[in-house]
Amino acid sequence: MMRTEEEIRLNESVKRLRLETFEKGYPFMLVDNEIAPDGFINEYSDGSMKLMKLGADNQTIIEVRSLNSTEINQVRNRHGLRQFHYA
Repeated sequence: MMRTEEEIRLNESVKRLRLETFEKGYPFMLVDNEIAPDGFINEYSDGSMKLMKLGADNQTIIEVRSLNSTEINQVRNRHGLRQFHYA
């Protein structure tokens, strides 16, 4: 499958944003409907990932659980994320 120049540029922009987010000390939010159909995943600069969801007020973020190493690898493979730690 050939990627368009626009897709390549967008992918590079997301990679830069991810790194900048980690450098600022914040988690990077990922949407993955297979592992987190009712929430999202926060990826942290140490390589860990946590399943999160919004509270009933749609403002409070609730930690559901940490992802195990198999799940983290699946998420990284699905989203084409590098497998190294930023911390």
